[in-house]
Amino acid sequence: MPITSQKQYFRGWPVATAFGLAVFAGSAVAVQTLHARAGKAERGSIGEPAIALTGQLTVDDGYVIRESFAGRVEPARQTLAAAERAGLIEEILLEEGSQVAQGQMLARLDAKPLQIERTRLAAERAGLDAEIELARRTAVRRAKLAGEGWTSSQINDEAQFSLAALKARRDALDAAIALVELDIEKSVVTAPYAGRIAARLADEGAVVNAGTAIVQLQETSRPQARIGVPPDRATALRVSQVLELEYLGQQLQGRVVAVSRDMDHATRTVAVLVDLPTDTQLTMGQVVRLQMERRVPGRGAWVGLSALSDAGNGLWSVLTVVEKEGAQIISREAAEVLHVENGRAFVRGTFAGGALYVRSGAHKFSNGQAVTIAGRS
Repeated sequence: MPITSQKQYFRGWPVATAFGLAVFAGSAVAVQTLHARAGKAERGSIGEPAIALTGQLTVDDGYVIRESFAGRVEPARQTLAAAERAGLIEEILLEEGSQVAQGQMLARLDAKPLQIERTRLAAERAGLDAEIELARRTAVRRAKLAGEGWTSSQINDEAQFSLAALKARRDALDAAIALVELDIEKSVVTAPYAGRIAARLADEGAVVNAGTAIVQLQETSRPQARIGVPPDRATALRVSQVLELEYLGQQLQGRVVAVSRDMDHATRTVAVLVDLPTDTQLTMGQVVRLQMERRVPGRGAWVGLSALSDAGNGLWSVLTVVEKEGAQIISREAAEVLHVENGRAFVRGTFAGGALYVRSGAHKFSNGQAVTIAGRS
């Protein structure tokens, strides 16, 4: 490099160095300014304590939890309506979903064979009536002849007993006719109570045996809920007790009808039957929930979840604010979570009742830090 160029190079180096140092110093000042502004945003202004949103710890001897137990809506009575005799289904009068009144006809079997048998027995009885009338007249004549000495007592007795035997046959025939009449009545299936047809289980043309279900009938005038409740909670329930229920988002009141003492080993619950309001449109099989409250003993206080901070090893802590030498200082207190619901927790710990605690942003503060109290509640 020429001597002139070297002189110019070394002559410009101090200038470049000075420029670089100026840029570095400016960056450092900018970073410090940003940190200062951030600190100011948290503390309110430089040199002022951080602002802590506080509340007051109210210590109680326990807490109330709201429990929910599921069940299903069902009819108080449900029957598989069937014919009492075997036969051919001639007609089913109602479809599924139909409302029926008590005593209304549901189905009818073919009764023609029975009607024919009734006609045959009636004719046989008419013939027997003629025989009885003849035997009666014969017995009268023989009794008269026996009284006059024209015939023996044996002949008279035979006439009397022959008449009695015919009358006994007539009584048996009357019983047979009554039995056929009863079978004809049993050919009609009627509703034992008012309700709704839940299902048709057979159709016309089918030959059924006695007792074969034809339709399923559900009582609608008295809906019930069958709810599974743990045995220890069921012991607190009494017959006629009014309970709070939830059905498809709406609140209902039900009255306890019965509490079973037999536990379902599959669900580990006992059944509680509850009468439901009849003025509410209820769907059989729909889920209904029983709402119950239970008080759990244990000394502690309610705090928001944002007031808890992780203390490690599965422990939690709550920050309280204490006055020390005229300043408000953060103090960390151990806390044990007993119950959590709706964004808050019931905790017990080393804090005292009535103490102020940091309601939110616990992660921003450290033990022994001076703060300014705001939003006390």
